[in-house]
Amino acid sequence: MSAKKVMFALDIENGWPPVSAEGAWCERVNGNYKLVNAPFFVPDLAYGDIFSATPDEVNEHIFEFKVVKKSGHSVIWVMNNDGIDTTFFIDMLKRLGCKVETLNQFSLMSVDVPPGLDLDALDPLLDLHAEQGLEYAFPVWRHGD
Repeated sequence: MSAKKVMFALDIENGWPPVSAEGAWCERVNGNYKLVNAPFFVPDLAYGDIFSATPDEVNEHIFEFKVVKKSGHSVIWVMNNDGIDTTFFIDMLKRLGCKVETLNQFSLMSVDVPPGLDLDALDPLLDLHAEQGLEYAFPVWRHGD
């Protein structure tokens, strides 16, 4: 099954996010969509989620969606506003089993946290790098549900 980029319209508040739409990779599943990457700006969706949506007739953007099956994955958004070298951080996340995508234009990372990941290994890594200046948002957190 081939993935295609689906455009999501974003609500901008106080200048954030810095874009009005985001393309995310999705596959079609029984008339719904399955997200196959972790988004940078779309809240409430994680890797592997299956959602229903009707793209806008004019611009094909998705304005509203409903998650029909949660994947169990979580998402962490990482902001690197201080220009910290994140090579070690990204390497360690990948060793733990996370997928990491970067959007250097906005100093952002989107981290896919798969179900079953060892939070006892993840938490100290996040704490250490928070002390160095990384900032986090947890738009979808399903670990411990």
